Amino acid sequence: MPIIPLELLAAGERARIVEIDGDSAFVNRLNEMGLSEDAEIKMIQSGTPCIIALNNHRLSFRGEEAGMIFVETD
Repeated sequence: MPIIPLELLAAGERARIVEIDGDSAFVNRLNEMGLSEDAEIKMIQSGTPCIIALNNHRLSFRGEEAGMIFVETD
């Protein structure tokens, strides 16, 4: 299964988080929101901002943030 940056997912695609790069504050903030390795997500809206579904929550990422989150597609 290919590993790609989150920003390359198309709307409706599902994936699993495999890695989050960036400074520790960014990684910790995402972990606190439940976005960590092995989390299952679905792309709701691709582009900038991109919006993902994580459980019953929606998260939005702008600019380079989505390029620092790597996912494995089905």
